[in-house]
Amino acid sequence: MNQQMFKHIFILTGLVCVLLACKAPTDADITKPAWELTQTSTNGLFKVRLRCQHLPSVGSFQDCQLELTDGSGKAIHGANIKLDGGMPKHGHGLPTAPVVSPLAAQGHYKIEGLQYNMPGAWLLGLLIKTPAGQDKLVFSFEISNLE
Repeated sequence: MNQQMFKHIFILTGLVCVLLACKAPTDADITKPAWELTQTSTNGLFKVRLRCQHLPSVGSFQDCQLELTDGSGKAIHGANIKLDGGMPKHGHGLPTAPVVSPLAAQGHYKIEGLQYNMPGAWLLGLLIKTPAGQDKLVFSFEISNLE
């Protein structure tokens, strides 16, 4: 093998490695969550899947993402999403102020700073704003353990 051919093979191999490393994650690349909920927004503009790597628990920060689509199932990127929540029966909100930010994958968002401070019935509310419109939804769930 001559030096010129070796150089071309080396360059092509490098390009393939770069392309594979830079691809956006697909659903197959995302780890199957331990817990998830799906909800359609009040006016039907959006569908949101809340995916968490662990069951909701007291004390530790939650490792969760959102998947946002429109009514026809098309992924929505660049939405402004505000998250709030609490325990209506106890009259208090979340002990933290979670932030939602977009990820590289189309329609995927990361929730940072989400924490629960006691077991019981919880609500998580989302206010979603896009150029197509604004809508809201509420997830309702129970934390029954002290893990």
